[in-house]
Amino acid sequence: MRIDNPQQLVGKEVYDSNGNTVGTVDKYWKSWNTEYPGYFFGIRPNENSRDTWFRGTQKLYPVSSDYIKEWSDQVTLNKTTEQLGKFWNRAVPMGNTTWPTDELMDKPIYDKNHSRVGTFYGWVENDGTYKHYCCFIDPYLAEAWNFPANTMFPMPTNYFSDVKDTITLDKTIDELHQYWQNEWNFK
Repeated sequence: MRIDNPQQLVGKEVYDSNGNTVGTVDKYWKSWNTEYPGYFFGIRPNENSRDTWFRGTQKLYPVSSDYIKEWSDQVTLNKTTEQLGKFWNRAVPMGNTTWPTDELMDKPIYDKNHSRVGTFYGWVENDGTYKHYCCFIDPYLAEAWNFPANTMFPMPTNYFSDVKDTITLDKTIDELHQYWQNEWNFK
């Protein structure tokens, strides 16, 4: 759904397509797609959905504006909690191993030379497969590169090489900058 005022959704209760309460909108970030002004929303799961569908996590569950069916006093998604939970609970391929999605959320991301890039905050999926992971780049990089602030940046799934306490990429910070400039027209 096209949303022009994402800040108006913060604090609103979120319902799935069956009318079950999922949680509340806690944060939002701009999407990297400049042709379609989409957003990512961090939903804080309520106790029931957290314990039943989202592995008991206290972390925000990311949804794109494409998952939102409608909103007014509340936000209604076009997916059921079961559909969201299945994807949330999938093991994510990361380098030579897999990780639970909730353990990746909020992890710092470093390039292959150990320079900090940003924080892992979500993904884009299509037909049950991950297309891109989402990185909220550190503000100093956004400023230095003159990139938009408060924006999620895409990273292809094959850029991730290792996960421990942090996520390590197989690209340098300069290669990422070049990728975002060339592929996504951030100049």
